[in-house]
Amino acid sequence: MPTSRSTRSDCLVLSDGRRLAFTDSGPEDGVPVFYCHGAIGTPVSGTVDLDAICARLGVRYIAPSRPGIGGSDPAPGRTIRSWATDLRELADALGLDRFYVVGVSAGGPYALAASHALRSRVRRVAVVSSLSPLCALKDTPGLRKRIRYPLALLERAPRTVVGFGNAVLPLLSARPALLNRVMEVHAARSERARLATAVERSAAATSFFDSCAGGVGGLVSDYGVYSSSWGFDASEVYSEVDVWHGSADPLVPVEHALVLAAALPHSHVYVDPEEGHHFFRANLERILGVLVGTGEVTALRALRQPPADKPRPGARAAAR
Repeated sequence: MPTSRSTRSDCLVLSDGRRLAFTDSGPEDGVPVFYCHGAIGTPVSGTVDLDAICARLGVRYIAPSRPGIGGSDPAPGRTIRSWATDLRELADALGLDRFYVVGVSAGGPYALAASHALRSRVRRVAVVSSLSPLCALKDTPGLRKRIRYPLALLERAPRTVVGFGNAVLPLLSARPALLNRVMEVHAARSERARLATAVERSAAATSFFDSCAGGVGGLVSDYGVYSSSWGFDASEVYSEVDVWHGSADPLVPVEHALVLAAALPHSHVYVDPEEGHHFFRANLERILGVLVGTGEVTALRALRQPPADKPRPGARAAAR
C-alpha cells in the first residue's frame, strides 16, 4: 500500500550542467506520472487537493519546470523534442523505468514528444486542452482578436514583450487582482464562477509568479518553441493517448483536439461541452484516474457517444 507524503520541491543538475527544478507529490512508491505544464508554469502548491488526489489514486506526480521557467535554467536553442532528454534524465535520476505522462495546453506537444522519443518507457499519455499540428495558435480560424493579437506580438517582437512584461511584474505582484481579471476574461463563461473563488485566484497567482521568478523571458522563449514545428509527426506517437478538451475553450478551440486525435494512431477523445481552458484543474482526479487505469473509463465512454455514422479516423470519442 503506497505511503502518503506531501509535495516536495527539488532540483536535478542535468548532464550539461543545467538545473532542472521539479516538484514531487504523492507516495514515493506510487504509479509515476510526469506532468508537462502549460504556458505559465507548474501550478503545484496551489493545485486543489493534489496531495489527497495522489494518495487516493496511488499516483506519484512529478512536475518539472521547462528551461527558463521557475527554477529551471534556460537552454538556448532548445526544441520540443529536446524536452524528452531532460525528462529521461529526471526519470533515470529518480530510478523510474516506465511511467505515464500528462501534458496540459502548451505542455501537450511536450508530452507527445516524450512518448515519441522515449517509446516503451512511456506507458500512456494524456493531453488536456492541448495545442495541435492544425496551425500556430494565433492562426486558428475564429480565434478572438483579443487573443490573436497578443500572440502575434509574442511571435514578432519577443524582446519587446520581455521588456514590457518584466516592467509590469512589480505592478502585478502588488495587485494580483489584475492577473485574476485577465484570467477571467479569457475563461469560458461556465468557468468564471469557479475561477473567482479565493482558492483558484491564489492558485493562478502562485503559478504565474513562481514561473516568472527569473522574469518573463522563459515564458516568452517557451512560446517560440511550442509555436514552431514539433520535429515529429503525431502519427509517429504509438502509445495510447487520451485527448481531453472543453468545447467552450476560447484559448485553444476544440478543433485542435479533433485534428490531433485524428492524427494519433491510438487516441481516445473526451470532450466536455461545458468546460473551457481550465478543464484540467476542475477534472484532475478524473483525468489521472483514467490515465493510470483506476478511473471510470467505461462509464465515461458510455455517455453521449457521437453518431455511429460519423466516425473520425484514428480516434474514438466520448463526452461527459
